Amino acid sequence: QLPAMAAAFAKRLLDAFVDAGLDRQQCDFDEAAGQMIINNDITRVVPIATLFAQYSLCADEAARSKLVDGAMKAFVEGAADVPSSIAETGDRLLPQLWNKQKIAARQMTLPAGFELPHCGLRGELPLDGDLGVVLVCDYGVDGLSIETPVLSKDLSRWGLSFTAALGKALENLRARTKKGPSADRRWEHHPTGCGESCWKDRFDAVRIAVFPKLVATRKRPDGVAEQGGHVVAFATTSCVLASMSKNALGLCFMGDTLNLQISLRDPKQLLTSIPMRLMKMKDPQSGSARHPLESTASEGMVWRWMPYSPGGPPLQSPGEFSVPVDQGEVDAILEAAENGRAVPVFTQTPKVASAVSAPTFLKMKEQGNSLFKAGEFMKAVSAYNAALREDGVPPADAAVVHSNAAQALLKTAEADPSVCKPLAAEALKRANEAVGLDPTNVKAYARCAAACDLLEEHEAAAEFRQHQARCQAAAEATQQARRAEAEQRRQQQEEQRKKMAAAMEEKARCDALLERERELERRRAKEDAGDLGQAEAARLSSMLGMDSTLAGMPARGVGGN
Repeated sequence: QLPAMAAAFAKRLLDAFVDAGLDRQQCDFDEAAGQMIINNDITRVVPIATLFAQYSLCADEAARSKLVDGAMKAFVEGAADVPSSIAETGDRLLPQLWNKQKIAARQMTLPAGFELPHCGLRGELPLDGDLGVVLVCDYGVDGLSIETPVLSKDLSRWGLSFTAALGKALENLRARTKKGPSADRRWEHHPTGCGESCWKDRFDAVRIAVFPKLVATRKRPDGVAEQGGHVVAFATTSCVLASMSKNALGLCFMGDTLNLQISLRDPKQLLTSIPMRLMKMKDPQSGSARHPLESTASEGMVWRWMPYSPGGPPLQSPGEFSVPVDQGEVDAILEAAENGRAVPVFTQTPKVASAVSAPTFLKMKEQGNSLFKAGEFMKAVSAYNAALREDGVPPADAAVVHSNAAQALLKTAEADPSVCKPLAAEALKRANEAVGLDPTNVKAYARCAAACDLLEEHEAAAEFRQHQARCQAAAEATQQARRAEAEQRRQQQEEQRKKMAAAMEEKARCDALLERERELERRRAKEDAGDLGQAEAARLSSMLGMDSTLAGMPARGVGGN
């Protein structure tokens, strides 16, 4: 939740909005998500946590009042709304990097039928990582920096697909990058060799993600050549850290900054705590149309971002070091380096969830499901708890198990009035835990609402059901968008096939025409050769005084009987 000062800032904003004529009942402050939703003719989302970060940097009350006035113009008067045409966006249309939790939370605020278009770092859907790319319109209102996300309705008004709009946004970001720091000033290096991005314009992270060459060409100012591959931490939108996989102290500084400073000081601004490895990989679409986020590394090769683990797949490179996740690991690395001992490598990092759940987790989860089906609800809860004790469980999988445990508790509470209230309270706690791990889990919201019903917290139940409806609508809109995107790709591929078939047909026609011309040339050559033979025979005949027809006859032998 937001700290007390941020909550006070949110109240000040709300009071300013009401003074400007907004009905207080139209404002829904979601403290857990750090945002305020204004349900007016146009639904607007006020990013309280982001605005408070700017508010806290104001030098005096005059600056703070100016920021509040700017927020009022942006979110009450609509100064920061997305323009009605693509031409009006100018150079303000930009890509931005959000984590999937923020994407899911924003989807839930949208009315039915609306969607937040997005894709993964290479254009994929659904996201196969923790980060996604969205489109925003960047505004400055009275010194206040605001990014308004582009929604599906905006793309419809513009008559553009998400991919086409993303292409324009990338052009704008490329132009902004060139106007920024020169190549030798794009990274500020710590003595350990770890570099920190220097644009500081809230687009550092997406810039590095979509233009990976900015990392590949990074050089230390001291000229020291480093071994290993590129490792990057997308800490916040304005802070990217980069080091090499065999630079133990550089990775130590990265982990300290990422996990002990940013994560603790400003957790709502954290993009992801999972460091990424930049790799060159064979281009799977060589020779075909590519997504604008597919970045060419060299002939037949493309750049790819993958979660980093020392010596991990796909390279299995020896001699790599880990990015520390807590103070103990940082201290162990520094102590080893200071005393000339081998630097420890920590392969089990609790903050980095494995991509696939452990077999024991899956076994206990299935055991819990079987017990639930058999009506052994409390035994099912015990099995679910055992599954969650396993290390490295992905958040989405853990959310499912917490939600299942909540349902088992609800079943028991409904069957036994003597323990109804305490079990309902525990069910609410478990379902809330599921929502925190995966904001897109529709069943978890339904179980929160059911628990509130048993606790006679009817207003809270209604609120959870509203979240459930929004989540369900967002999921359906996402599926619809995916189907539309798939249909668009199918049509593009079909059009490409037709063009290729037409081109091949034209080539065959040209080849046939060329062959006919060659055949005519061969015939003319033969005829010309025959004409020359007759002309030569006539010339010889005239020299010998013979009839030309005789000169052309074959000679006979002379003899007698």
